[in-house]
Amino acid sequence: MPTKKTKKSTPAKKPEMKVAPEIVAALGQLRARSEALVSELGRMEVRKNGYIAEILNLNNRSNALIKQERDRMGIPEGTQFTISPEGEVEVKGQ
Repeated sequence: MPTKKTKKSTPAKKPEMKVAPEIVAALGQLRARSEALVSELGRMEVRKNGYIAEILNLNNRSNALIKQERDRMGIPEGTQFTISPEGEVEVKGQ
């Protein structure tokens, strides 16, 4: 009886273990954009802190002028008063 020839099985072909150049390029662009945004957020944070400092400075200057005028008009500290856009002063409770 003739012997059967067995066909050798070929091993399954493994997928290529290399990323296509266009994918590598896309990943690089995405990474670069992400890093640029993080950098911009840092610059925005620095500007924000500068704005906050300027607002605090303006408020301090404004409060100093109000205190100066309150003292000049003899309004006791702690007394509520308003200053109209025209400069008229209204003392509350009087």
